[in-house]
Amino acid sequence: MGRLVATLVLVMCSAACSLARAHVGGLRRGVERANMRGRLLADAAAAGGGGGVVPIYWSQPLYMANLTIGTPPQPASAIIHLAGEFVWTQCAPCRRCFKQDLPLFNRSASSTYRPEPCDSARCESVPAHSCSGDGACGYERKTLYWDWDTFGIGGTDTFAIGTATASLGFGCAMDSNIEQLWGASGVVGLGRTPWSLVGQMNATAFSYCLAPHGAAGKKSALLLGDSAKLAGGKSAATTPLVNTSDDSSDYMIHLEGIKFGDVIIATPPNGSVVLVDTIFGVSFLVDAAFQAIKKAVTVAVGAAPIATPTKPFDLCFPKAAPAAGANSSLPLPDVVLTFQGAAALTVPPSKYMYDAGNGTVCLAMMSSAMLNLTTDLSILGRLHQENIHFLFDLDKETLSFEPADCSSLS
Repeated sequence: MGRLVATLVLVMCSAACSLARAHVGGLRRGVERANMRGRLLADAAAAGGGGGVVPIYWSQPLYMANLTIGTPPQPASAIIHLAGEFVWTQCAPCRRCFKQDLPLFNRSASSTYRPEPCDSARCESVPAHSCSGDGACGYERKTLYWDWDTFGIGGTDTFAIGTATASLGFGCAMDSNIEQLWGASGVVGLGRTPWSLVGQMNATAFSYCLAPHGAAGKKSALLLGDSAKLAGGKSAATTPLVNTSDDSSDYMIHLEGIKFGDVIIATPPNGSVVLVDTIFGVSFLVDAAFQAIKKAVTVAVGAAPIATPTKPFDLCFPKAAPAAGANSSLPLPDVVLTFQGAAALTVPPSKYMYDAGNGTVCLAMMSSAMLNLTTDLSILGRLHQENIHFLFDLDKETLSFEPADCSSLS
């Protein structure tokens, strides 16, 4: 499974079907379970009102950030996970560890590290909790959208990430069945939970802007608290966040319309809920909408698609097809996604036609039926977020966005 997932990530898809099913199942879990898991990490001290600027960077196939943990500071790196519930890193001693580029965090070498006692109310509220040999609270957690587990202990220590500093509760992972995290030491979650980085720093807003993947030397940016602001031009748009019944960590919005040039793409009668995501690479549309846009793209390209598309894509063309290439004299139209409140997000052909190598370009959108979803759920992947500044206002429960040169914000 891990090898398949890694392959999908590298070609901008980022998850296999069973992984997405597990994720969507998480959207429906009750608030009680979410709160129980959160208590281990929920009450670390905040600093500076939750403000800070965090440079993030593309490291194939995901966006990451550098940080330090402990006193004296020990370097670590982490995948930035928008829906991530909490913060964790690998720690020494480690029984089963995936390879990372930096040394393991050594909690015994940090004078500010404090373990969570195994007999505390918070520890007892964590599912599958246990006591480690030194009396610290043990835990077991799923990571990202994979069927991968991490095992370790909960603790608190000083974190510095960009200009933000805080004492954070985090998971100290010392055993896992993870094959790789592409050099990273762990994950920084930004989810709608009190124990994510955003929650623990008491940030009432945050934003991020992803520079195009593979852009050498160009930094992206994560901005927390007062630092999170849009330029506020005419192109800025705002849409409400979906209030989920299960208090999930995800950020979702309502999709009300899709246009491909002058072609109106049918959406479900009641619209579609869209999960905004930084792990998936491509976007997924409900099947009827995907089939319609697939047909419209084929007509616009004006050439026969490749009989056997490059995996995992569903629609591919030779790069030499009249309208398939980025420098074509017959350019394709933009795709415009309209969210609740008439908030329109424009996706140019350079973002939805992906160079898959071997002389082929593929539609970087796929059917949510591939994920065996039973709900009208679509997913806005990272590729279609590049050079768009996204602002999450947690007080107003809104998502605002506008085009931007993301590399200039860091």
